[in-house]
Amino acid sequence: MNTDAIKRFLTVLSSAVEIERGQLYQLIQSAEASYYLRDIQSQHEIGLLLQSFGYPFNQVGKYYESIYLYRTGQLDKARELLESVADSAPARYRSKALLSLSAVEHDIGRFEESLRLRLQSSSCGDPVTFLEAQRGISFLRSVAGDHRAALRDLERLMPFARAIGKRGHPAYYSFLNSYAFELSESGRTEEALQTMNVIAATPFIDRYPECQETLSEVRSKLKSRSTVAVSLPEVRERQEPRIQAIIDFMSRNLHRKLSLADLAAVGNISRSYLSDFFKSETGVSPGTYLIRLRMEKARQLLGTTFLSIKQIAAEVGYNSGRDFAHYFKKYFDVTPTEYRKQVPARKNL
Repeated sequence: MNTDAIKRFLTVLSSAVEIERGQLYQLIQSAEASYYLRDIQSQHEIGLLLQSFGYPFNQVGKYYESIYLYRTGQLDKARELLESVADSAPARYRSKALLSLSAVEHDIGRFEESLRLRLQSSSCGDPVTFLEAQRGISFLRSVAGDHRAALRDLERLMPFARAIGKRGHPAYYSFLNSYAFELSESGRTEEALQTMNVIAATPFIDRYPECQETLSEVRSKLKSRSTVAVSLPEVRERQEPRIQAIIDFMSRNLHRKLSLADLAAVGNISRSYLSDFFKSETGVSPGTYLIRLRMEKARQLLGTTFLSIKQIAAEVGYNSGRDFAHYFKKYFDVTPTEYRKQVPARKNL
């Protein structure tokens, strides 16, 4: 073969390689679209296909297969693949794998490890992964009952989220859903509805069950407010400072047995005066308010995690599953098991 023929051969070979790589990158874009459209079957198939090619495509394929495993409840297998991707993939997918690992760790109840992984993934240079990681950190605050801190975090991120939203990225709508949820939990229900209406005007509302759930909850709160008193406590935005200190203490310690003496000490109020003062400010006794906070957190955990009902009962201060089920049914008209079957889990991945 002469020199000219060799050059022509190498040119054709090079073109073929470039065409193949271009097609593989298109596959990655398709997998990314399937991820945000919650088309887990297509995502799974593309992930398996990418794994039949060399680095870095095989690592990207592992990542998308792991998301399929996570969303179908196969947490151990998902975790194994994500750990492999976090060790070996290109930087962008290492950070995405760390973020996804944090969701797995959260769902198995390892909250401190979940937070550590979210913080680690948020230090990467990818703006979407950073936004998702920060949204996840606010989610952890929310699950812990600190809705005010979660809302503050999201409000600080809003300019950054809008910049991503201008590019039409679906991560923006996941962010808005979290923001609307925290607005609603903080008593700013009208603002929450305005935020959800932005999502409702997009095709993503049909693909994201958690957005549909948030919209339904917000509308229900507005309707309840206009007819009868809501069954769960509405915390005022500017509560009396001593009462707010007691409420915040309750929210942080739902897993503990709390006495009137504990609450009185936090608010620097005499025990004999506490009940009357608390009821004059909130409309209910401290004990009733505490139960309602526990039930609200239980409802969130049932809809956002894979924790067992026994674990959730312990998280909200009940050693007896029977007592927990009794109060839950009293406030929501269904048992914890029935509620979990009716409400799709609020994915944070």
